Amino acid sequence: MGVTTLPAHAGLMWLRDALRLYRRQPFAFTSLVILYTIGVSMLAYVPFVGLPLAAVLIPFGTVGLTLAGRDAERGSIPMPVLMVQPFRDPQQRKALARLGLVNAGLVLLLVLLVSVLAADELANWKFVDGQLDPTSAGQNFPWDAIVAAAIVYLPILMVTWFAPQLVAWHGQPIGKALFFSFFACWRNRWPFLMLAAALFALSFGVIFVVTQLLQAFGASPQLASMLFAPVALVLVSVGYATQYPIYRSLIETPESSSAT
Repeated sequence: MGVTTLPAHAGLMWLRDALRLYRRQPFAFTSLVILYTIGVSMLAYVPFVGLPLAAVLIPFGTVGLTLAGRDAERGSIPMPVLMVQPFRDPQQRKALARLGLVNAGLVLLLVLLVSVLAADELANWKFVDGQLDPTSAGQNFPWDAIVAAAIVYLPILMVTWFAPQLVAWHGQPIGKALFFSFFACWRNRWPFLMLAAALFALSFGVIFVVTQLLQAFGASPQLASMLFAPVALVLVSVGYATQYPIYRSLIETPESSSAT
């Protein structure tokens, strides 16, 4: 198994393939994304243990959403059972759980870094009648912490991008999977940057068009916020749909495809 190095325009091909997959099964894809995001978000709000548990489950969700893209490409309907499929095989479950613990540790380190760097600014935020004062928040926004978090999060994202599939489907040890994932992302940094730019342009264009239409029809701010929710959900679903085309084009081998 090796890593394919693709030119920058491959990022546009990934987005094209993701849109094609989503267009085949829009309801199924959106349902899976809702199930995944709501489950992780609700778990993250549990005091003390919620965020680490949610981080542990992220590799399982990554595998499930990659399987959803595979099924859509094969002409099958991605069913919710795909999200629990990684738990069924004991070997995969154990490997993904260990990877999840590593992911949780990295997330907690990132949260700790942001908390330390943003402590002074957050201490100056004021609350009036139990509500956050937007003026004080705007004047003391922790930009340094946000920039530092983005810089630190990028290599974390790179080492964990392909790691779930590598430990679950290719049987790689966690350390090797993390290294291999970073190596694959780095060798294809230009396609990833092109994909990020294309997703940003698509999101900006869709939001601009929807905003203009809502203004033309005189929609109230409350109605506009309600209508923006499904639009945002579709955009997020398309973003998740890129997972399988990326994996297939860079890493997947015939042997691993038949094994999954």
